[in-house]
Amino acid sequence: MPTPNCNKPQVDIEKCRKQLSRSRSVHGIQDEVQFDNLRQKLNHLLVQEDMYKRHRAKTHWYRDGDLNTKFFHAAATSKKKVNKIISLETNEGIRITDDGGMRSIAKDYFEELFEGHESVRSLVISMLDQVVDNEDNAQSTAPFCREEFKETMFSMQPDKCPGPDGFNPGFNQHFWSVCSEDVFNECCQWMNEGQFPPSLNSTNIALIPKGT
Repeated sequence: MPTPNCNKPQVDIEKCRKQLSRSRSVHGIQDEVQFDNLRQKLNHLLVQEDMYKRHRAKTHWYRDGDLNTKFFHAAATSKKKVNKIISLETNEGIRITDDGGMRSIAKDYFEELFEGHESVRSLVISMLDQVVDNEDNAQSTAPFCREEFKETMFSMQPDKCPGPDGFNPGFNQHFWSVCSEDVFNECCQWMNEGQFPPSLNSTNIALIPKGT
């Protein structure tokens, strides 16, 4: 079986580039069509060459990369050389090359990095542009009022699934004049403390069998 010519894509690409270069020097409708055809052909050949090189690289790695071969050790050694740290510099600008000194510099760096420091927020905040004006800020930080809770309560669907107590939003809406004070006080307490009761979102799920 004849051995395939690995240089065939490069030969075709170089030939197409020469034809494309000659086609640029002539003008005419037919020449423009030929020029477009050559450009499309060149793009197609470049894509084929790229796919061929990618496939060849993967095949080479699958064959020799995971085995205890010279190729594997060469790849590992090359990566090790790239990742190897040969020196570190102190805060005073002194370059250290011995292992003990580099370990000490790295240890001191990360200890200082993750150690708690006193900071002043005003310097950072002063560099930020104000997005929320004073009026919006005052409205956002204002105390809660009963109307907000009433609006939220009446925006719910009355027949939503009730909780373990058996009361759905429709119950609270119907008896709002009676339970609004308790709802308001409880909600304000949760908001001020920043912690909701674990049972707040509890609900009952009923599985209804599908009829035949």
